[in-house]
Amino acid sequence: MPNISPCLHLALRNAVAARFGQPLLYPSHCDALEAELQKGAGTGTRRLSPSTLRRFFGLVGKEGGYHLHTLDTLARYAGHANFEDFGRAVAAWANTDSGAAQAPTDIPELLAMEQLACPERLLLGYFLGRVTRPTTPHGSAVPLALRLAAHPAGQEYFVESFVDLTHLNGAYGEVIAAYLHHKHTAEAQLFGHCMLFLGEFLAENEPAWRQRLAHLLALPVPAEVHAFPRGRRAFAEIVSCWFDAPALPVPEALLARLRQEAQPSAAPAPALPAFYNFFPAGYHFHVAEALFLTGQFAPLLDWLTFTNAQFPELATLEHNVFNELLRAFQAVAQLRTQHGIARVEGLHTLFQLESHSWLLDYYQVHIRLVELHFAAATNVLAVPPLLAQIQEFAALHRMPFFERVARQTIAG
Repeated sequence: MPNISPCLHLALRNAVAARFGQPLLYPSHCDALEAELQKGAGTGTRRLSPSTLRRFFGLVGKEGGYHLHTLDTLARYAGHANFEDFGRAVAAWANTDSGAAQAPTDIPELLAMEQLACPERLLLGYFLGRVTRPTTPHGSAVPLALRLAAHPAGQEYFVESFVDLTHLNGAYGEVIAAYLHHKHTAEAQLFGHCMLFLGEFLAENEPAWRQRLAHLLALPVPAEVHAFPRGRRAFAEIVSCWFDAPALPVPEALLARLRQEAQPSAAPAPALPAFYNFFPAGYHFHVAEALFLTGQFAPLLDWLTFTNAQFPELATLEHNVFNELLRAFQAVAQLRTQHGIARVEGLHTLFQLESHSWLLDYYQVHIRLVELHFAAATNVLAVPPLLAQIQEFAALHRMPFFERVARQTIAG
């Protein structure tokens, strides 16, 4: 069972992802690749199991090497005779004058290489995000991350794709501030200021978030702006309205306007940020998140009915953190409004995913809040440990708002 170098392993991953058409980020992607390999079995491409593919693409832990037939099969899928031929091709390109001339002198330039397809750049940006992420939540942004924030390719494939919400009040917040200084498009400004508002609001830094909110609401929002930044702007409107009148329901006029803004646009699908394009209902998710965190359960239930009607494909979408959270929010809304049978399943298995842990660790606290709702209603003995976990997260990441929500959940 041969061991391959990390560089060659990454090169083969990227080559397969380029042929597949997108990065292989979820188990469902490996299932789809396995089906493609089966179709090509008659042309010399051997079948590989989904579990083997998940190990190869880093979705589950793996020690040791890979069987040669695994490497040969993936190399053939990528357009080479076998793995040995693939290795020779990589080495030959690296040793040619052309390869040397085009070899980047800096990592940001590597992301801009025309030889890399979009999925390969996404994978590289994900890797850079992992290696530049501080080991502690209070760590500062490293120089490489700040340089990436100033580079056009780094902005697209690092800042906008590796959305590190857990470190918003630390290193990722510094990266966003540098990004805003260098990228001035309407979409980039909306994306960046929404990110910083979120960190300031969760930190309960009222002077900062109020100043940010005024600037955010004054920004232009072209029709073609990506759903996720637009949804984060709607999130800011909801939570700030709730903050000013926590005992009152969200104004119906605000919800009606957000419904109107949520209508599908005829504009072409935008490219920012790349990772989020794997989930179709980004605007709807952030409205639902705001209603959940502010305890607006009847409007939340209505909003999710509206969401599911607009995006029927969500009923069959699996292994997606945003969709699983929408289902969890719905279960809580049913519980709190005594509407139907409230159940929430599969949450622990969702957060065992190793891919995109930078995103999951932020949303894990949402899941703890979901569990706290059910514990407060059905199992009070489970309340103290859940509250302790939420308090620990809130203190560690300087986001005390989550502890406030947890205590209101218990009281309510």
